[in-house]
Amino acid sequence: MNGKADLHTHTKYSGLSKVLFLQIPDSVSEPRDVVRAAEAKKLDVLCVTDHNSIRGGLEAGKHARSVEVVVGEEVMTADGEVLGLFLNENVPRGLSAEETIDIIHGMGGVAIAPHPFSAHCAALGDKVLSIDLDGIEVFNAFHRDRYSNDLALSKCSGSGKALTGGSDAHAPMMVGDGFTTFEGRTAEELRKAIVGRRTGFGGEYTTIRNVVWMTTLLVLKVQRVIARSMVTGTNREDTEYSDAIYDMRRATKLISLGASFMFLLPPTAFVASVIGDRLNTSKSRTNWLRLNGE
Repeated sequence: MNGKADLHTHTKYSGLSKVLFLQIPDSVSEPRDVVRAAEAKKLDVLCVTDHNSIRGGLEAGKHARSVEVVVGEEVMTADGEVLGLFLNENVPRGLSAEETIDIIHGMGGVAIAPHPFSAHCAALGDKVLSIDLDGIEVFNAFHRDRYSNDLALSKCSGSGKALTGGSDAHAPMMVGDGFTTFEGRTAEELRKAIVGRRTGFGGEYTTIRNVVWMTTLLVLKVQRVIARSMVTGTNREDTEYSDAIYDMRRATKLISLGASFMFLLPPTAFVASVIGDRLNTSKSRTNWLRLNGE
């Protein structure tokens, strides 16, 4: 019987991302909420892969009931991002992809290339075909442009590596949008399936509605942390984005708070999400044409 696993998800421990000139949280999801979403979707295995940190996976494991949690990390290498699964400590960022994969394998983990031909994320590109990866993500539900996944599937189908899927969820409602299928139900059976190149993939693209909702949740959470930081000097969030907010000057906090309220006024959040989605699609199409020689 085939099991189902989401190999690519994020929590509030994923740090900060840069959008234009702004530094914003990559995710504000509580690990327990990501676990509950995975259980609601009837996933057998949930891999938590925060950027350059295994903390989200460790925390998520404490809340698991019917889903098995795999500790992972989306590592920023000098060549692009690599997913490390079945980890027991953080993998240093900034090393070459080859060095990173060696460290992951040294822990008994598996290494997968996420969104390998993304036009808007740090991707390994054609390098995935020549390095010692265990798997390649050919379906990423959050890459709504379709072009990135099309490139990954067309270039990597004959690579001899496991072909996988993942949601790249940055909010709980996105968990399970993309998934990997494997024979069995347990995390160990998933690991063996990846190493043995016996995986399938599937899912549906994240809806624009959930993209808007993800962005709204993020802004609401940032608002609450800003407001709390202006009342108390004690930062109890213990995340990279809350540290950044508490370090902001009061004037900057007031400006950010005002801007966030403006963003939440209808239909700003929807329009901003659609524009961002269209820009990503345009970049991905250009990349697809370039790599296909058209």
